[in-house]
Parts: sequence; structure tokens; C-alpha cells
Amino acid sequence: MMPLTFGEVERWTRGTALKCPLDRPVTRLTIDSREVGPDALFFALPGTRTDGHAFVEEVWKAGGVALVKDDFPSAAGPQIRVASPLKAMGQLLRNYIEAYHVTVVGVTGSVGKTSVKELSAAVLTARYQTAWSLGNYNTNIGLPLSFFQGQAGTTHFVAEMGMSAPGEIHELTQIAPPQVAVISTIGPSHLERLGSMEAIQHAKGEILEGLKDDGLAVLNHDNHWVRELGEQTPKRVEWFGTFEGASARVMSAVVTQDRTRIELLVHGRPLTIDLPWLGVHHAHNVAASLLVGLELGVPLSEARDQLEAIEAGRSRIRVIDAGQFTILEDVYNASPLSTGAALDVLASRGGRRMAVVGDMLELGQEEVPGHQQVGRYAASRTDLLLCVGERARHTYEAARAAGVAAAWTATRQDALDWLTQRLAPGDTVLLKASRGMQFEWLSRQLAAWGDAQ
Repeated sequence: MMPLTFGEVERWTRGTALKCPLDRPVTRLTIDSREVGPDALFFALPGTRTDGHAFVEEVWKAGGVALVKDDFPSAAGPQIRVASPLKAMGQLLRNYIEAYHVTVVGVTGSVGKTSVKELSAAVLTARYQTAWSLGNYNTNIGLPLSFFQGQAGTTHFVAEMGMSAPGEIHELTQIAPPQVAVISTIGPSHLERLGSMEAIQHAKGEILEGLKDDGLAVLNHDNHWVRELGEQTPKRVEWFGTFEGASARVMSAVVTQDRTRIELLVHGRPLTIDLPWLGVHHAHNVAASLLVGLELGVPLSEARDQLEAIEAGRSRIRVIDAGQFTILEDVYNASPLSTGAALDVLASRGGRRMAVVGDMLELGQEEVPGHQQVGRYAASRTDLLLCVGERARHTYEAARAAGVAAAWTATRQDALDWLTQRLAPGDTVLLKASRGMQFEWLSRQLAAWGDAQ
């Protein structure tokens, strides 16, 4: 946990403390009353089903301090009263970053932002004490919780900045102002909510508006939506991609059994990186992270060493040995772009290649053509395709029309039954769908069945 006292919390949130040990260090920040221990700070946030203020008595019994609204009716225990507990979280993060001169790298994008975050954090740890947003903690709640879990002496913070509506990334840049801003890609994720690609582009571009005046934008030249933003911003820009003039130019990427070999030209200097992650799409993510590192003082040789030593488990594609067959698990989220990248990884494997692809959510007007695109692409990447969910019917129909052996089921249980009747030794099966399809259940069930064979 970052060094932080209750006195600093009171001052930085512009709160009023009651019965609170101001000189004592905070041991934990949490929004879950079950995680509270002595001297933990509990943020009583409003929720869709219940309000955090209902659990303040439990917080006090556990020895914690509650950060509550200024009209909270009880003064029986230690508390800090503020106008808005949610806004106070952001104020606390912003003031801590400014007080301790923490350098922020902001990362967003429709696809690849989590990978760029992980890779950039790995690069920066070569020279700096680095914290980064954990898991999918990429909101105005997640960033403070992630940051304060970092170690004492943290000098750099890599913040994944997600959004589902206009204005959200702008808000994140206000609580964690980036010195470097990265946009990995812009695609149809969230199209259902935002309505148009132009609206998505504008929402992602908020990270450039929030970039410090002397900051650097690291942008994907191969994505025309990103390229337009870079051509319009007055901020400094460095490009990555296959573009001949890119500062970090991707020359080639080849997937082997357990790694991806990436050849780049970085400011004209050739560089080879053997990344222990699977997927040629990671070449762009690596290129972005190298530019982040160079801007902040990490030499290419040190960055390469960090990337080649990164944990395989930090990749979105998990390789699971399930007895006599292998599972490629990529179940966090899905779009046509990310599903195509996962299918490319599957295509690089030996043996029979099976793919289970489910519904891709929030595609809006691109829902039908997006699923059809995946079906056509899967025809050249799989030997056998199973499509799961109502939206995935379009994937199934397009795949059948393209000539691949394909099937469709409505549920995960039906998919599990279908797979256990067909999987054979030496097979590799890819699981890919939007988070709402809960394919992690299918992965667990399938792995347990395979291990028992």
C-alpha cells in the first residue's frame, strides 16, 4: 500500500474528520466492507442495488474508518465526511500524484489496451517503481483502488482508461493526468451505446485532450480512426505500426509454439524481441510499449529484456494443458478485431484446430456484419467451428457459406456436450466470446473433463 495517512485523506478530499486518527497510516483502501481491517479506509459509494453507507457500522466494528457523505446521520465511529465519496476517490488520487510527482501513462483503445498496459508496465519496471491498473480496474473507481495497492516509492503509474460513454475518459485524465497517452486501436466496441464510429473516436480522443501540454501521444498509424486523431492534435505524436515513417515500425511477427518473434525498426534501429505471449497482433502492442519506455528514459536493450521476461500469464490468451488436448482461453472480451487475432493464434498451432466463438456484444449496427466477418475469417483459420449464442448464428451461417465445418448451439452447456463428443488427442480448442457469455465456465468445465480422461 502507498504511504498515506488519514490526515492526508482529509486534506486531499477536502473532507471533515470525526473521531479519526489523523496521524495514523491507512492500511487499505476498499469499497467492500468485507475487506476492512484495522485502519482501513472504506469508501461508502452508492450502488445500483445497495448503498455503501448501509455497511458503515460493520466497518467500525472491524476497526476501519468510513469515508461518507457529509449528511451521514451517525457520528458514532471514525469517519471523514465529504460532498461525494466517489469524487473524493478521484481527488485523493489526483492530489497524491501531484504531491509525489508520479508520472502517469494513460492507455486506451477498443482492442489491445490491456496488453499495452501490461507491456508498458513491464518496460518501466526496468528503471522505476511502477504501479499499474489491476485487471479490468479502468474506471474512476478502479484507478484509485489499483494505484494505492502499489508499493511505497512508486514513481510511475500505467493507467488503463476504459469507457462506455462520452466524458468518461476525460474524467479519468482529470484524476490521473497522463504524461504519455497511448491509443492502441479504435473499433466498433461500444457501438451499441455510442451510436457511431465517429462518437467512439471522439470518446477515445478525450485522452489526448487530457494529455499534459508537454506530453507525448503514442498512436497506431495503421488504424485510420487513430491516425485522424493524431493528425488533428496539437500535442507531440510518435507513431507505431507498419507505416514506413513510424518511430516504431513493425517489420514482421511470427508465432511459434509458445512465443511470438517480433522484428521492428525503432527510430531506424533494428530490434528483435521474443515475446512469451501468443499472437502477431502483439507486435503493435510491443511497439507502443517501446515508445513509452524511450520517452520516459528506458533504453531499448533494457526494455527488450523486460519484455522477453514478462509472465506468460499476463497475456489475455491463456494456454491450458487439458490432458491430451490444449485450450486457448481468451474469454475476457470480444470484437471482430480481437476475435480475428485469436483465430490467427489458433491457426499457428499444430494438430486439429477447433474454435468455439460466442456472441460479441455492444456492436450496435455492426452486430450482423461483425459476426459474419468472424465467420468468414474463421473458415481460413479453423478445421472445426462451433458458434454459441443467438448473435453467433450469423457467424455460423457465414462460416458454413465459406465452406468450413461449423455447428451452432444456444448455450454453454450445449457447447460443452458438443465438444466432449468430438475432442481428440492432439486437438487445440480456442474459446473466444464477450465477457457477458461467461466462457470462463466453459473453460473450467472443459479443462476438468480433459484432465479426467
